[in-house]
Amino acid sequence: MKLLLLGVWLGLAWAQQDQSPVPVQPGFHPEQVPLGAGGRLQPSSREDGSQGHQDKDRDTKMRTGSCCLQVEGPWHTIKLGATNWSVIEEGGSYLCFMSDIKLLEDGNLNITYFHKEDGVCVQEFYIGEKTSTPGRFTFEYEGKNFLTFVATGRDFLIMDLENHNEAGVLIVVELHGRTFLVDKEGQEAYRKHTLRRGIGQDHIVDLSAHVRCTSLGS
Repeated sequence: MKLLLLGVWLGLAWAQQDQSPVPVQPGFHPEQVPLGAGGRLQPSSREDGSQGHQDKDRDTKMRTGSCCLQVEGPWHTIKLGATNWSVIEEGGSYLCFMSDIKLLEDGNLNITYFHKEDGVCVQEFYIGEKTSTPGRFTFEYEGKNFLTFVATGRDFLIMDLENHNEAGVLIVVELHGRTFLVDKEGQEAYRKHTLRRGIGQDHIVDLSAHVRCTSLGS
């Protein structure tokens, strides 16, 4: 009976969502942009020191911010929002602290995270399998999950997880930062996307001051 009621509740919540496709960061590219001194973009070059046409085109795009927005490397989870609060409260199945994203040779992503199991921090990972849409991946966890990189910046990352299971549809929106502080641009982008997905402030947990997993067994 509880499962049936949960399914009905999730179905009603899903009906209230914006049903248009989840937006993907324009010009998405998972690799880190190489930075030079002072945080400036480092030009790519050939072994002889010259730049080919493709290199110059790539560097131009990077300078204008139209591609190669970075998602690889270390991250800190700042906020989690969900259509079902129970999955992100203490002991919830989606209360996790992402720590790293790595691009694999086949274009898939290895995403590492910590979560607490019986009060002990456990490190795990999942593989996001690429789709035909750059910036959108899938993986299996309590059903089928669609992972979309909604927005990326120099210091923040917004990820949209849409889970489909027997109970219905669950949406989790994550805000991650390179540090524990995310600028106004990232905070505002997160606020707008959670509203778009029907997630109110009462369904968002701020993890910036949360007792988090930082090492195994802690």
